[in-house]
Amino acid sequence: MPSLKDFVAALQAGWLPAVAALVGSLLVLAGDQYDLPYLENAPKWLTTTAAYTGVFAFSILLANIANLPVLLWNEFQKRRRRKLYLESVWRTVQEVPPQEQTILAYLFSSKRRAFVAEFNDSRLAPMVSKGMIKKLSGSHSILEWPYVVDSDVWEYLLENKEHFIINNVNEMQDPFSQHNNW
Repeated sequence: MPSLKDFVAALQAGWLPAVAALVGSLLVLAGDQYDLPYLENAPKWLTTTAAYTGVFAFSILLANIANLPVLLWNEFQKRRRRKLYLESVWRTVQEVPPQEQTILAYLFSSKRRAFVAEFNDSRLAPMVSKGMIKKLSGSHSILEWPYVVDSDVWEYLLENKEHFIINNVNEMQDPFSQHNNW
């Protein structure tokens, strides 16, 4: 006899195994009801097990159906939160000072989402604190620390590339090189 714990664990199963178990159980029970020849020698426990399995499978299906609105609502909320978050990130990018926009434009134009700079580069510190640029972890040289532009910020730059393209980026000095003053 299944316990309550088994029943709760069964409710977490997917709907497809539940449908298969329900159909199989119903076939065995219908065969027993109509005295089909292949079930006349079947033991009594087979129909009892099929009845229990059918009840469990039906319960799993009902639980999944009842949970469907909750799943849909959670997906809706997740997409809404993601949209609000992206709007916040994009608003932050739009409101940065001109020097930070120039840095983003240089990185975007030179196709350098990942780059190295000094560990405590004062131009990058405000951008790191805003979450626009991530300072990667690990053991690295303090003069060449790896940074990466946040993926959502990079997506915004891709969608608004006409505002962030520097045509002569190859002629510019690397602003993060320790050998020049940018």
